[in-house]
Amino acid sequence: MITRTIYVPQHDWTFRVYIPLSCYWTGEIIRHLWRLGASDDILYTAANNMQCGKRNNGLTYASNKTRETLVVVGQTTTAAELFNSVVHEIDHACMFTFPLIGIEPGTEEAAYFKGGLGREIFPMVQPYLCDCCRHKMGHKKGPNSGL
Repeated sequence: MITRTIYVPQHDWTFRVYIPLSCYWTGEIIRHLWRLGASDDILYTAANNMQCGKRNNGLTYASNKTRETLVVVGQTTTAAELFNSVVHEIDHACMFTFPLIGIEPGTEEAAYFKGGLGREIFPMVQPYLCDCCRHKMGHKKGPNSGL
C-alpha cells in the first residue's frame, strides 16, 4: 500500500491518503476510519466496497474531532481511471474539509488548496499514470490488477 500524511499547518489539519494495491489493507483502513469516529454504516459500506474488489472508486471521511481527513483512492482498471479517482477524492476531501477549516468553496484559496493536495498526492500515483508502465509493473487489467 502507498500512504502519505499531509499536514497543513496554517489550518492545523492532516490529510491521510491511502492507495491500497489490494484488498489486503481493508482492515487497516477500517481501523483508521473507526479512530476518526466513522459510524457503523460508513464502516460497513467502506469494508464491503474494498473487500468485494470493486474498482474505480474510493472513499473520503473528514473528522473535526481529530482534525483529519482520510482519503482512499481505490484500485482502478486503467491509468485514466486512477487519475479520475484521485481528482474525484480530492474534490470530496475539500468539500468535506473546507467548512471545518474556514475555506470558502469556489475561491482562489480553495483552488490553490485543491491544487496543493494534488501536488502532494502526485508522487504517490505518478508511476501508475501510464497504462504501458502499469502493465510492465505487473498491474494488468482485470479483477486482481491492483492499482
